[in-house]
Order: sequence, then structure tokens, then C-alpha cells
Amino acid sequence: MQPKNWIFTVPLRLRSLFRRPRADQELDDELRDHVELKTEEYVSRGMAAQEARRMALLDMGGIEKRKEECRDTRHVNWLQDLLQDLRYGLRMLRKSPCFTAIVVLTLALGIGANTAIFSIVDSLLLRPLPAKDPGQLTVLAFRQGQGPLLTQFSAADLGDIRAQASGAFSDMLGHMLAFDGVSLNGKADRAVSEYVTGNFFSLLGMKPYAGRFFLPSEGQTPGADPITVLSHGYWKTRFGGDPDIVGKRILVNAHLCTVVGIAPPEFRGLYPAPVTQLYFPFGMLEIFEAGWPKDLMSNRVLQNLYVLGRLRPSVSLATAQAELNVVARRLSAEYPETNNGMTLSVYPERYARPDPSTSGTLIKAAALFLALVGLVLLLACANIANLLLVRASGRAREMAVRAALGAARNRLVRQLLTESILLTLFGGVAGLFLGMSASRAIGSIDVHAPISIQLVYGLDWRIFVYTFAAALFTGVLVGLVPALRASRTSISAALHESGRAIAGGKNRIRTALVVLQVAGSLMLLVIAGLFVRSLGAVQHTDLGFDPHNVVDLTMDPSEIGYDETQGLAFYKSLLDRVRALPGVQSASVSSSVAMNNYVNTDYLKISDYQNPPGQGLPLVSYSVVSPEYFKTMRIPILGGRSFAEADAKGAPYAAVVSQAFAARYWPNRDPIGKRFAKVSGITNPVYEVVGVAKDCHFNDLTAPIDPYFYLPLAQNYALSSLQILQIRSAAPPDIVIRETQNVARSLVPNLPLFDIHTMTEGLDTLQGFLLFRLAAGLAATLGLLGLILAIVGVYGVISYSVSQRTHEIGIRMALGARQAEVLKMILRQGFVIVAAGLVLGCLSAFAAAHLVANLLVDVSAADPATYSAVTLILALVALAACYIPARRAMCVDPMVALRYE
Repeated sequence: MQPKNWIFTVPLRLRSLFRRPRADQELDDELRDHVELKTEEYVSRGMAAQEARRMALLDMGGIEKRKEECRDTRHVNWLQDLLQDLRYGLRMLRKSPCFTAIVVLTLALGIGANTAIFSIVDSLLLRPLPAKDPGQLTVLAFRQGQGPLLTQFSAADLGDIRAQASGAFSDMLGHMLAFDGVSLNGKADRAVSEYVTGNFFSLLGMKPYAGRFFLPSEGQTPGADPITVLSHGYWKTRFGGDPDIVGKRILVNAHLCTVVGIAPPEFRGLYPAPVTQLYFPFGMLEIFEAGWPKDLMSNRVLQNLYVLGRLRPSVSLATAQAELNVVARRLSAEYPETNNGMTLSVYPERYARPDPSTSGTLIKAAALFLALVGLVLLLACANIANLLLVRASGRAREMAVRAALGAARNRLVRQLLTESILLTLFGGVAGLFLGMSASRAIGSIDVHAPISIQLVYGLDWRIFVYTFAAALFTGVLVGLVPALRASRTSISAALHESGRAIAGGKNRIRTALVVLQVAGSLMLLVIAGLFVRSLGAVQHTDLGFDPHNVVDLTMDPSEIGYDETQGLAFYKSLLDRVRALPGVQSASVSSSVAMNNYVNTDYLKISDYQNPPGQGLPLVSYSVVSPEYFKTMRIPILGGRSFAEADAKGAPYAAVVSQAFAARYWPNRDPIGKRFAKVSGITNPVYEVVGVAKDCHFNDLTAPIDPYFYLPLAQNYALSSLQILQIRSAAPPDIVIRETQNVARSLVPNLPLFDIHTMTEGLDTLQGFLLFRLAAGLAATLGLLGLILAIVGVYGVISYSVSQRTHEIGIRMALGARQAEVLKMILRQGFVIVAAGLVLGCLSAFAAAHLVANLLVDVSAADPATYSAVTLILALVALAACYIPARRAMCVDPMVALRYE
């Protein structure tokens, strides 16, 4: 079509589409006039009127045919045909409500499972940050020598890297997650905060909802900018959406702070799960948080900033990496004491969640569960395809009549495909609601984290597209083969044969689909079984401590302005009064507990230990504890002694180290009396080892245990004013918690208490058992769905086969076949299908299990117990499904069967 003709053709086509009756009437009048003119022409040549009209019609070639040709030139017939197909398809579905309901429900389960898992993957991995050009955002990490990949930089290193890598990066920001006490109207509450560099919001391209953001210069001078930006959600919930909040002052850890702005509603922070509530300039860390040294901005050992960079337009990741390699060599040469052997790495932000060192495992787990729910959808497709094949066989006579009346084969295929796509779209809508409900249920799981975790952020266009694509793909997949088979029906045979003969035929396709269903179900059940076995193995791990009959309560006196003297006095009074409670066996405090987010780490200088060449100082985790900690947690002291009340301020600095610490840094030597020092504190005293404790799993249940050490609270309060009160008691946990809360409130009424739970509940975190429980639970649910779909498929195909062989069964029984022989015949057919599916499923499961072997713990991908148990269960259940139609066949009355059509 030439552009100059659009002005004429487009209105005509729209008129033909929306005013079709009038357009058809005009076409009919025009063709009638043409026939009359031609008739008059033949009459003028001497023909009789009747003969002249006959010749005119012959010349026309048939009025109806010419009408169709004229309509085809309008190029809107396809849309009219589609609307007609949709109307007819809806009528056909309405005529079979049971069939429609079964198909929609089956599809809703398959598509709903996909939507639920995809919505979580979308929230955690796929959804970009609400920032300008998020594809340009990158995450930086570094190594020192052959050490682990680290993602926290010092402020000094960040400044150097930003200045020296400006060719590839337009800017870089630093940010650090923290917890602070916010007081309002005399009531202190805990909030998740981020300390950020002054260019934080400008690099992200954000615009404030109200007020302003930080200036690039703010935060560079420690303590100079007591200001904050509130998140939109925190402003709504904590401050009631006060429109005049900007400019007001609030108390943060008992320090005055001015609110200068509110972040936009869509921005929840840079982390995929925690929801940040307040933002502070990085320089305020020294004022708001206790224990930070004065040289915060220049101390290269103090590594606490995650770094996000923005690539310049058209700069590739490889170019940026090359520039960072040069910068790393320069820093390593310039600062050999802290940066020796440093190498820098850059990752796209979306593929570095939550951390570059762990993102690979998260991506593999996401891909695994997307594949599993995809397999569930394929099993649902096989079920629907079987139903549609049966339905298409039953409509063979209808298709034959349509073909006899002139319908083209492609027109029949299109009609049947339209019906199947309508079914799957209805299933997709139901699956979307079901999936979002399931994802919200998963997102509401208590992860026992000290921060607000949000796994699902609601619907966005990716979830809609995914669900719609899954439904459309399913409609074409399940509808194409039945449509082609129905449209290929012989007209003569269909019009002359009986209904049973038409519907009978070969069942090879349906049988093959059921074999695939059994195989897919077995694969799902094997994967689920392996994850359940992994969970069992993890639950029997020797943690190194006893978490039973222990309750945890977290508190931080610095959040209400307590200094070291007040804090130590509070903890002493609290422990004395809690130990006096009925049923309490022991009580202690610790700055961190196992599988929690409170982690203290520092670089160490260790006597009689030589760092490997090219590596920096060792980075080791530690806890600040009270003397009774080892008694409360039942951690054996294997050498030396535990802490005592004498390990107080003014006494020699003491430390207890773990077995792994002693074995790595003083192998084959007595660690008692050895010394080491931290390097990044305000003061860095030399600690003397007074005891060796049994190794404990603190940060990971499956990785090798890393070195760990403990410091007494009385000497190291500045390292962590935040403490977890741990109480071992024979009394019920709820009573212990209630009595302890009363004691704490009687001492300090406005002190926030948080993360209150039993220690066994506290181990159900993302670092602890929870991830394994979620994996096992999701895999088991998907395995159960697959099992149900497979059983329905087996039952359906055997039941249909029995219904089609009723006449044959009647003849066999009339000729003397016993009921047991009929039962055996039907069960044999089911056994062959199930056996073929089990063999194929075992091979597929073996291959799939090896792909996820690195996600399993203490369980082989070829675990014989799992394969044997799953195969036996599936075989028994499938054969039980075969038995029901087989028993029905066994009870057939021969006289009724011989008359069966």
C-alpha cells in the first residue's frame, strides 16, 4: 500500500470491520446491478431473459464466491474470522462445563506454580533498581592474593578507585547497612539504615519525593552533617505521613538529626530483600555508631563500604575491568601494608545479588526451581493434551461434516487451536491469581532476620508477560496435535462409521504422553527426595553448641544514648536479675549468635604466624561475650580456661580462640599464651589466648568451619554495644521471655527489645536451616503436584482404554474369559506404561540430579535410597490408579457390553 493511498484505504477497511452489515449490503447491491446489466446485454443480443440471466451468473462465477473475493481485498477477514472462532469456542466451552473446569484447574496449578516461583526470582534477581539507566550500574569486589572474594572497601580505597578509574566509570558510591534507634515522642524504635556517600542519590538519578537529597560534599567530614533522608514507607508508618516532617529534628541513638528529604515511593534501597528506612551521610557513622575510630575516612584497614559504580555510556565491562586492573596494581604498590596483592573485579549489578561471592549459587537455585516448575507445567500440558485428544476424537464426525460443507483444513485447525488457547488463557488468569497468592504466602514466611525482608514486591510487567507467554505456549502446545488429528479425519469414514469406531483408533500418542508424565513425575520426586535428605543431613550437623531450651533477646543501649559505663552497668544488672528468675540455669550475652546477621570481623596481626606471600592480613570473625557464655551455650573449653569476672577493664586483655583458629595459625603448637591484635579499632590492644573452645558453625552450616575467637565484654564494650541476651532455662520459653521483658523494662523502660525468639527458631534463618527447609518444601510440593498429574494421566488413559474396549471385553467374557484374566489384561497394559515411565524417569532424574549436586549436602546425586523409595512409591500409586478401571472392566456384564456403542 502506497502512503498516499492510506487516506482512502484505511477508512474503508475500518468501515468494513465495524459496519459490516451495511458494507455487505452495498456489495450485494453492486453485484446485483452488475448481473442485471449483464443480463440486459445478453437480452439485447437476442437471448431469452431466463437464459440471459443464467449466462450472466456463469460469467460472474457465483455471487457468493465473488462476495468472498471482494471481502478478501479488504484485508479484515482474518479478524472477523477470529471473532467468529472466539464466539464459537466460548459456546463450545460453555456446553462442556465439567471439561472446561478440569482443564482450567489443571492449568491453573501448572501456571500458578510457575508464576509463584517466577515472581520471587523476578523480585530478587530480574527486577532492575528504580534508577536511571540501571544497566550501567555495576558492583565492585576485590581479592588479596589467593584470599576470598571481598565486597567491602575502605573509604580511602573507594576515593582512590573513583579518582583513578574515571575513564570507565562516571562515578562510584559507597553504602553500608546498619541498625539505629530512632526516638519519637519519648519512644525508641529500631530502624534499618544505610550510611552512604554524598553522591548516593545523584548517581542513581533519583528525585526526592519531598525536600532534598544529600549534597556531594556532605558526609566527607566525620560528624559534620547530622541530617537524614527518610524512605517513603518509613515516613508513612513511623511519622504518619507528616507533610511538615522535612526540616524537623529527630533523635538517632540519642543524637539530634535533621530530616532533609523523603525518598520516592518506588525506592526501597539497593538490597533486593532488606527494606532500608533511613539514609545518613557516611561521615555521621562516627557519631551515631559507637566504636568507630576518628580516622574513619583515611583508615584503609577499616573496610565497611559496598561499592556501586556507574559505567560511562558505551563503555563495556571488559574495558572497565582492564582499567580496574591498572588501578589495583597501582594501589598494591602504593600501599603494600594494606593492599598487597589486591585485584579488583567488576560485575553487572543485576547478576551480583545479593553478593558477587554468593550470586552464582542463587542463580543456580533460581534456574533449578524455574526448571522444576516448568516440568510441572509440561506434565499439566500432557494431561490437557490427553483430554483434548479424546475430545477431538469425539468431534471427528463434526469436523467431517464441516469439511464436507467446504471448510478448509487450516480453518478447522485454527478453530480447534482457538478453543485450546481460550482454555489456557482462562487457566493463565486463574494461575496468575493462584501464583501471586502462593508467592505472597512464601514472602510472608518469618525468616527470623533482624532486618525487614521482603521477598516479593507485587506484580510488574515481567510477571504478566511470563504468565501470558506460558499460557499462550501451553495453548499451542496442547492444542496443535489434537487439532491436526481431528482435521485429518477421513470424511467418508467419519460419516459412515459408528461413534465408538470413530472415537477408538490408536492410543499411541496418549500412551506416550502418560509415559512422559510418569517419567517427569519421577524426576520431580527424586529431586524433592534429594533435597529432603539434604535437609535431614543438615539438621543432624554437629553445631558445636546446644541451641535447645535457650531464648534470645537482642538489645543495644547505645540506641537510647547509653555510654560504655552505663551500658556495662545495665548488662550486669540485667544478667544478675535474669539468673535469679525461676527455672533459669544460666544466662549470658554475646554480640553475635549462630546463623544471624550480626557479624563482627577484623584483620589480625598474629604472633608467630607468617602470612602467605602476596596475601594481606587474615580476616577473622569474633564475638564479644560475657563470662558465662560458654556455659550457657554448652561449648566445651578444650584447653586453658574460659572467661572470668576478673577479665575486666585494667586486667590483661584475654581471648578464647576456636580449634580452627589454633590449627590454622599455630599448627602443632600450644596456643595458650599466644598473642594477636586487631588492627582497625579505636584502640588495638594485644590479646593473650587463655583458652581454646570447640569449633562451632556460626555463619554457614555446610562450609568448612573458619577460625573464630571470643573477647570478654567488660574489656571490649566499644566493639559491640549491641548484645543478644541468651537464657538457658527449664521453664517454658514464653514464660521466660515475658519475665525477662519485665526485668528489662524495670531497668530501662524505653529500651527497644527485638529479635525475640527461641534459639532453635533463630537458627531458621536464610544462613541456617530455613533455606534448606524452603528448598525441600518447594521441591516436595512440586513433586506432589507432578505425582498427582501423573496419576490422573495414568488413570485417564487406562480408564479411556477400558471404555473403548468394553465391546471386546464383553466378547472375551462371553467366550469364557474369567474376571481375573480381564483384570490381569488391563493391569498388564498399565504396568507397561508405568514401567516405561519409571525407566525413562530414572535416567532423566540421574542426569538432572547431577546438575544440582553442588546444592546438596552430604547426599549423593545418585543416592540409591532416594531412587529406590521414590520409584517404589510412584509404582505402587500408579498401579493403584490402574486397578480402579481394571476392576470396573472385570465387573462388566457381557450382555450389556455386547450392545455397547
